Amino acid sequence: QIKIDRRTIPGESSGSVRAELESLLRGNGLKVRFCPSAAERSCKPMETDPDLPWAQSLRRLAGQRAPAGVNYFSDASILSHGGIPTVIFGPGDIAQAHTADEWISIGSLERGAALLETFLRSLP
Repeated sequence: QIKIDRRTIPGESSGSVRAELESLLRGNGLKVRFCPSAAERSCKPMETDPDLPWAQSLRRLAGQRAPAGVNYFSDASILSHGGIPTVIFGPGDIAQAHTADEWISIGSLERGAALLETFLRSLP
């Protein structure tokens, strides 16, 4: 028995991920039976259009050339599926977030605050 945490990214569905895992496991001679988790039933990938002008502007300011998926859950998914275009932005390293010793450097916090202020001031 194994537990797999495989998140979906934009363009995927839980069904396509399930098929991918089933093919991999059966291809290695293993029996497969899925027990869907609560997360699988409720966490859809965020589908904000990366070509929205404000999304492009924020990416440019952050020095990010293309949109990227992340391997963690955020309320941004719920907001985007509620019709609110949403992106995930924050300073620091996600590997240090939500841990017993969570921390962020002052420099990273200051750069993030300055970038966010520049972005907000650029809005019409």
